[in-house]
Amino acid sequence: MDTGPLRILLTANTAVFLVVCAVYFLHHLGVGLYPDGMESWLENNQWLMWTAAALTVPSALAIPLLSVKTQR
Repeated sequence: MDTGPLRILLTANTAVFLVVCAVYFLHHLGVGLYPDGMESWLENNQWLMWTAAALTVPSALAIPLLSVKTQR
């Protein structure tokens, strides 16, 4: 079974999640990197962070399972 494309998809998903986490973490610290419009958007749209987490957790759990499946 060729798991390369699936592994790339899961890795990309994890990378997007890390970027979303970094954006929200910097927003939480209040370092002032974002324009005022984006600051209010981040406050009102926390669904993005939770959606990224909901997609990434199963993906992160699936990566080791792919390694086990390919060893058999």
